[in-house]
Amino acid sequence: MRKLFASLLTLTALNAYAEPVVTAYYENWSQYRPPRGGRPQFLPSLIDPTIITDLNYAFAIFGYVSKSIDPTNPHLTGNFTVQPIEWNDQSILYPEVQALKQINSKLKTSISIGGWSFNDPNDPNGMGQYTYKLFSQMVANPSSRAEFIESAISYAHQYGFNGIDIDWEYPGDLTRGGTEQDFDNFVTFLSECYAACKKASPELLLSYASAAIVPTGVPSSYHDNPSSYFEWLAKCAPYLDRFNVMAYDYHGPFDNPALTGVDAPLNQDTNPASTLYIAKTLSNYIDNGVPANKIVLGMPTYGHSYAGVTSLTSSDNGPGKLFTGAGPAGPSTMQPGFLAYFEIADMITLNELTFGTDTPTSTAYGYNIASAEWVSFDTPETIALKAHLAKANSLLGIMFWAVDDDEYAWSPKYPNIQSGYNTLYPQAKE
Repeated sequence: MRKLFASLLTLTALNAYAEPVVTAYYENWSQYRPPRGGRPQFLPSLIDPTIITDLNYAFAIFGYVSKSIDPTNPHLTGNFTVQPIEWNDQSILYPEVQALKQINSKLKTSISIGGWSFNDPNDPNGMGQYTYKLFSQMVANPSSRAEFIESAISYAHQYGFNGIDIDWEYPGDLTRGGTEQDFDNFVTFLSECYAACKKASPELLLSYASAAIVPTGVPSSYHDNPSSYFEWLAKCAPYLDRFNVMAYDYHGPFDNPALTGVDAPLNQDTNPASTLYIAKTLSNYIDNGVPANKIVLGMPTYGHSYAGVTSLTSSDNGPGKLFTGAGPAGPSTMQPGFLAYFEIADMITLNELTFGTDTPTSTAYGYNIASAEWVSFDTPETIALKAHLAKANSLLGIMFWAVDDDEYAWSPKYPNIQSGYNTLYPQAKE
């Protein structure tokens, strides 16, 4: 940590005159969520572009035609050209995203390519079983890289995006279609893609959605020597404008051993010996050579929920309890173990959850003793603490996953994103 703060002193001057970045991701599948609590269907036109500087559109894909585009014959294309996922991406959703620039003329938009499901061989929606090896295959071959890069730049320009965001989860992950050669191949790919983005007219930003910790499925040598993973990220840095660090999902109902944990702990984890927390992520990045002024710190506008939680009482209800599985799916997001902030807020308002705060991790939680449910999440107050950490460490800015998970209908709208924005732009409060 000593190296972290020493290096930050040299970077402060670099960031002194830079406007901080406040990025939000938009999930194009949020349009299908059943509206609840009097909220409308979520479409990009509902986004407030005055409290963000950047909007990343999740997702586009490549090499595959999805069921939404062709329900009768989803298929691999046999090449590495960029494709939309949803039937109305190009006709409705992209135009609504770009129309937000009429409200905020400085807004930058990026097309995010890939995503968790794209790289998941067990994807329940079926796409990942066909596409999970495509990133690894693309970066391994010069002609495939060239085809993808040309297609991505052309696609971004055609639909009015200002940047390309690579969401490969994760290079070198042997359980998700990766190979050990991915690490070198990805650096080569980024160098070629970055050069092409800078030569493009108009020029394009290039960002990468990067891991907060060493991914589980990468070769054991990276787990034996975690610094080597972050040193690899530093090799990527010259060829990126931004690392969108996914500093969330540190814990969830996927944990083994099955103990309730905090989604995004700030300065320490529940277990003081654990290294799974945001401040440690930042020191891992910066101590190993990733410039602070290229780091955008990710924050969640959702929570992870747990079921069958034991030993909850009115006086002892924090993290660290045994659980049996993922919490029930929310009425709108419909995903077990996951709740949008607006769903959690509704549950607290309806007394389905009791609100609590966890001081050691600087996060919040909700619990229900009768139903044995527990959820870890962030609030505008804890988001401000994360944004202050980004500011103190001279980071480029902050990022939210995702805009459609925040409270978008009832006042105050987008309270978490607004809190982060106000922290980096305190004049906005005036």
